[in-house]
Amino acid sequence: MKNYRLFNFIAIIATTFFLSSCLKDNDDQRIPGALFTMVNGYNDANAVVYYADGGALQNPYYPLEFKSYAQVGLFTGARKIAISAEYNEVLLDTTVTVKDSTIYTSFVYGTKTKPVQVITTDRINKDIKESESGLRFFNFAEGTDQVTLKIADQPSPEEWKDRAQETQNSATAHEGFIAQKSGTYTVTAKDKAGKTIASRSGIKLAEGYYYSLILIGKPNDEKRPLYLGLVAQAAN
Repeated sequence: MKNYRLFNFIAIIATTFFLSSCLKDNDDQRIPGALFTMVNGYNDANAVVYYADGGALQNPYYPLEFKSYAQVGLFTGARKIAISAEYNEVLLDTTVTVKDSTIYTSFVYGTKTKPVQVITTDRINKDIKESESGLRFFNFAEGTDQVTLKIADQPSPEEWKDRAQETQNSATAHEGFIAQKSGTYTVTAKDKAGKTIASRSGIKLAEGYYYSLILIGKPNDEKRPLYLGLVAQAAN
């Protein structure tokens, strides 16, 4: 997937800067803030724009394209997060309670008749070793059910088996990262009959980094075929 910023190391630096910013007149008073990643898997537009309390989080002239993600800092409190498609068509409008020193990811997907957003809280898994990567899987694709994700010839973790299209509840249940040996792999998504519905080679998982693997798109669709995306994630 396209990332509009260099993530992980740079994102962590940005997180530290944003979450530890101080007011000029009081070095002991930190400005509360959170980090917010936005991932576009929405099928029925070329791009979307996120808004927080009416303020655009992307330049409307450079919106967040399909299969892309970006990251911003958010102030805390009740924030009205809206997502629009092209021509300012509002898809979703949700009030989110943003907590201090927290990292979130918003995934937008679905169709014009049923747009969906789920938001995860992105936390470090202390059981993951420095020589490993943190990984999680979400199924955001249309017309898919009981999808199982497989990395190379490794057995699929239970968390990645028979996954229906996500809801907020299922995304929250699977927002935790699990340990994966770092390296470069071919990743495959299979349906309930064991047929490969999407595959991607050359996926590189770096040591000490966290990622989401996401299935997006539609089966047998020329414009938005099923696609396995890799999202580099910040976590704390």
